[in-house]
Amino acid sequence: MNGKVKTMVEPKIISKRAFKIIGLAFETTMAEKDIKIPRLVEEFHTKRIVDIENRVNAPVSYGVFIDPPNWNPETEPFTWMAGVEVDSHDVLPTGMVARTFPDHQYAALQFDPAEHEFDPYPFLHKWINQNGYEQIKGYGFELYEPYTGSQTMFTLHLPVRETESQN
Repeated sequence: MNGKVKTMVEPKIISKRAFKIIGLAFETTMAEKDIKIPRLVEEFHTKRIVDIENRVNAPVSYGVFIDPPNWNPETEPFTWMAGVEVDSHDVLPTGMVARTFPDHQYAALQFDPAEHEFDPYPFLHKWINQNGYEQIKGYGFELYEPYTGSQTMFTLHLPVRETESQN
């Protein structure tokens, strides 16, 4: 036994108000994500985060995935964004992008890579489907409080709605 936990606390449904983020973004594929995403996240947190003048809710930061419509994970790229919450998009540092995410309900799962021995993404997808919800396709995010490196604990958020049978 390696001391890691195979399961964790139960996911929960939360409501989150609309928020704006600014950060670095790039396209990657599922095959390349484990190499490319950590590089982008490290560059953002060590070199570029200081360029954002109107940050709010520090030390919170985000890792956001944005899937194209009808995304095929086997063959198509997706966008990954490392960013922080801001009060406006008025001041956009060179090379960065801005996104706004609407008020929404999310299935949220806290995950600690140093402690947990499972992949949080399929775990949360399964929980959503088994608990009367369906995932809203298109995006989701990891929320770090704060980001401290590749083994940072995070809360995975996937936007959801109740299934028709639950309404």
